[in-house]
Amino acid sequence: MSPLLIGGLLAAGLVVLVSIGFISHGLERARLERARQSAEISARIKIGNGVMATLPGQFLPPELSILLLGIEVKLLEKLVRINKNAPDAQKRLDASRAQLEQNQPPSNAPVALDTEVKGNDARIQLENLHKQLQHAQADGLIDKATLKQWSDQIRQYLVAATLDTFNATAAQGMQQGKPRIAKLQYERAIAYLTKLNDPAFSEHLAQYKALLLRSEGAVVEQNQASTGAPSELDAGLEQLESADEQWKKKAVYDD
Repeated sequence: MSPLLIGGLLAAGLVVLVSIGFISHGLERARLERARQSAEISARIKIGNGVMATLPGQFLPPELSILLLGIEVKLLEKLVRINKNAPDAQKRLDASRAQLEQNQPPSNAPVALDTEVKGNDARIQLENLHKQLQHAQADGLIDKATLKQWSDQIRQYLVAATLDTFNATAAQGMQQGKPRIAKLQYERAIAYLTKLNDPAFSEHLAQYKALLLRSEGAVVEQNQASTGAPSELDAGLEQLESADEQWKKKAVYDD
C-alpha cells in the first residue's frame, strides 16, 4: 500500500470523525433547544392555568377567559409539536379545545378583597396575566390591538383591586372602633391615586380626601374620650382611697 493511499485513507477517516462530531454536536444542541422551549412553554401554561384558576371573578370576564383559553390551546399545540412524548399535554390540549369549541370558558366567583393578603394575591395574578398577554403578542398569538385593549383593562383592574383593599380595611377599622386604621388606609389611597396622576381618578381622589377628614375627626373624638376617662392608675388610687376610708370608719366604730 503506497504512502499516498495511506495518507488518503487517514484524511478520509479524519473527515468522517469530524463530520460525526459536528452531527453529534448539532443533534445535542437541537435536543437542548427543544428541552428549553418545552420547559418555557410548560411554565407559561402553568402560569396561565394559575391565573384562570385563582383570579377573582370580578377580574375575569368571559371574553378574557376565552382569550386565555385560546392562548393555552396554541401553546399546547406548540408543546405537542416540540415534545412528541407528552401524553399529558395532548390530553390537556384535547380538553381545552373542547372547552373552546363549546364556548365554555372557565369562570370564578367574585372575591371580597377585605385583607392585605387577598389584595396582594389578586394584584400578583393580574400582573401575571399582563405578562402572559405580552408574551402571547410577542409570539404572534394575539395582535397588538388586543394586547392594548386588555392592558388598559388590567390597569383598571389593578387600581380597583388596590382601592378595594384600602376600602375594606378602612371599613373594618371603623367598625372595630379603630379609626386610626381607617385614617392610615385613606392616606395610603390618596398617596396611591396621587402617584397615578391620572385625571380619570380625580373624583375618587376627592372622595378619599373627604373620607380622610371624617376618619381624622373620629380619631380626635376617640382621643378626647380617652383623655376624659379615668386612667388605670387613677382608678387604682380611687380604690385605695375608698378602702382607706372604710378602714378608718371601721376603726372609729370599733373603738
